[in-house]
Amino acid sequence: MKFLGKIRLLLAGKRKGKGTVSAFTEKMNQQPRYQASQVGMEAGKKTFRERLAGLVRERPRHAPVRSARGGERGGGGRLLFFSLVLTVILLGGVLLLTGPSRGFLENYRYFQIRNIEISGCRVTTPTMLRKFAGINYQMNMLTLDPEAIQQLLETHPWVSLAKIRRIWPNELVVSINEYRPEALIVQGKEKGLYYLDQSGKIFAPVVQGMALDFPVVTGLDSVEESEEKEQVLIQAVSFLRLAQINNPNLPAQNVSEIHLTGEGEMILYLVKHPFPIYFGKGDIKRKYYQLCKVLEVLYQKKKDGALIEKVAFIRMDYLENKVLVAQSSAG
Repeated sequence: MKFLGKIRLLLAGKRKGKGTVSAFTEKMNQQPRYQASQVGMEAGKKTFRERLAGLVRERPRHAPVRSARGGERGGGGRLLFFSLVLTVILLGGVLLLTGPSRGFLENYRYFQIRNIEISGCRVTTPTMLRKFAGINYQMNMLTLDPEAIQQLLETHPWVSLAKIRRIWPNELVVSINEYRPEALIVQGKEKGLYYLDQSGKIFAPVVQGMALDFPVVTGLDSVEESEEKEQVLIQAVSFLRLAQINNPNLPAQNVSEIHLTGEGEMILYLVKHPFPIYFGKGDIKRKYYQLCKVLEVLYQKKKDGALIEKVAFIRMDYLENKVLVAQSSAG
C-alpha cells in the first residue's frame, strides 16, 4: 500500500508541472551509481559468454591442455585407460575362478576319459595300440576326434579296420580287425619276409619272435608288370584258401612253398616231398582237386613202397584235363 501511495505522489507532481523530469526520475537519480568496471562489464565490450566462446574457437583442436604443474592432461587420460583395462582383466580372472567359467571347467573335467577299452587284438596288444594312436587318460570326450584316431590306427601294419565309439560321459571303446596271414612272402633281399593275407595284400614285416609256420611265396620280384604281380598273387592265395579245406591228401600244413615265375606261372612244393608240381596259369580250383586225386593214388603203399617216393615231378598243365606224373630214373 505504501508503494502505491508513492506512485500517486509522483504522478501528482508530474501533473503539477515540476519540470520535464518526473519525480520518479529524480528519485532514481538520487540512488548511488556503479561504474561498468565494478560489475565486470564495460561499455562496448563483449559479454562473458561471448568471450568464453571466442577462447574455445581460438584454441587449436588437438593442442594439449597443460595442467598447473606444466604437464599435459593427455597423460592422465592414458593412465585412466590402462587402469580400466587392468580392472577388466582382474575382473575376468575373478569370474574365471568363481563364476560361470568355473562351472564350465568343472564340466570339462567331468568328461575326461576314465576308461579305455580296446578289443580285437591277437597279434597286437591294447597297450601297443594306445601308444601308437596316442590315446591316454588326459584326453577329453568333448575335444576327442574319433575319425582321426580311426585313421591313425588303420595305418598300423596289423590293423585292417578300426572303429571308435564314445560312451558318455567318460568311456572310449575301440574295436579293431587285424589282418590274418595266409603265407609269408619274400620281398627281395633288402625288404626280407612279409606277411600275406587271404586277399593277396602284403601288410606287415616279419620280425623276430613272430610266427613263421606258414607257406612261403617266392619269386614275386621276377614278375615285372604290377598288374601281372597282382594276378599271380591272387592265384597263390586262391590255392592257399582251397588248401584250408584240409583234404587229407593235401592239407594246408603240407604246403611248403609256392614259387612264382617271371611268366606268371605257379610251382608248388610240398613239405615232405621235394619234387616240383607245375600248376601253370589259371584254373586253380580244377587243378587243385585233380592234384588231390593224383596224390591219393601216389600215397598208396605197394610192396616196394609208396609210389610218391619215386616221383620226379608232376605237371598239372601237361595237356587239357591231363596230368603228367614223371618218375625218377631210379624208380
